[in-house]
Formats: sequence, C-alpha cells, structure tokens
Amino acid sequence: MERLPTEANPNKKKKSSGRLPSPQEMVSHYEKQGMGTQQASLKVIQDLQSALFRMAAANRSRKSADSKLDAVQSRLLHLEMKIDSKPSYPQALALGVASAGVWNAAVQLWCFVCRATDSSS
Repeated sequence: MERLPTEANPNKKKKSSGRLPSPQEMVSHYEKQGMGTQQASLKVIQDLQSALFRMAAANRSRKSADSKLDAVQSRLLHLEMKIDSKPSYPQALALGVASAGVWNAAVQLWCFVCRATDSSS
C-alpha cells in the first residue's frame, strides 16, 4: 500500500506518519495517477486485501513460533521432572549395595535348599 504525498489533500494539515490514508484519499491518489474511478477503487480494494493477508500471515507465523516455544518448554519441563525423579549417585550406590545383599541372601537360601534336598536322597 503506497503512502499518499502530503499535497494529495491540500485542505488538511500535515498528516502524522502513523496515520493510514482513508479509502477516499487512496482512490483520489490512484485517480491522479491516471486511473479511472472504478480502476482506482479496485486497486484500493486490492491493496487493502493484500495488507490484510500480510497481517494475517504475520499473526499466524507468530502464533506458530509461540506454539513451538511452548512445546519446547513443556518438553524441557518433562525432562527435568524425569531427571529429578531419578536417584542421585549416593542413592544409586545404596540401592546397589542393598540389592547385592538381597542377591547374596537369595543365593545362600538356594544353596541351603539344594543341600537339604541332596542329603535326604
């Protein structure tokens, strides 16, 4: 969408840089470029539609970027919870020692059972 020069409407004071031109100002701008009223109106509609589509596409890409960041953040939180639930090194060592003790007790029990059944035959 083109900006209208300040001399396009001499009755108005200088425009602020952030203000968009009105549809009538846009039509008169294109008419001054040699277009007919209908052609100028169609050109204004085309400009407004393209601006609308650009804004919608920008919003869509911003939303998809936000959703990607949310997905990454939730995945990191999930991994952090998993890491927090795992035993630390001293806890793992204690579990290993305890399981070795249980294993030795089970082996000794098995040996006693085997000896008891062998001597009775």
